[in-house]
Amino acid sequence: MNKHILLAMKWLDDKYSVSKEELEENKRAAEAVAYVAVYAAEAYAAAEAYATAEAYAAEAYATAESAADATAQAAEAYAAEVKTYAEAADYWVDKYFKESGEDKNEYLKELIR
Repeated sequence: MNKHILLAMKWLDDKYSVSKEELEENKRAAEAVAYVAVYAAEAYAAAEAYATAEAYAAEAYATAESAADATAQAAEAYAAEVKTYAEAADYWVDKYFKESGEDKNEYLKELIR
């Protein structure tokens, strides 16, 4: 089983189950599945930025409605970015299985354990 694909699939299943450091290490080590690791790490960074934007939005609503509106728009943009990177990672995971001939269900079973 490819441990790099398994880590990416774990992240796709639960965005907070894998640390940014684990994703970065996976990105460096996974030559055969480099695109999966890259997009997963980028999506994690975008998810962090989205969470930060949400926190700022909550503060802004308490102090000024106009500031909250601007921050909420930024949070929406980050959410769209997270979705884009997650879709890209999912695409590369599927491509890996298509090209490698490995059974994706075996990996899914491993994630359930």
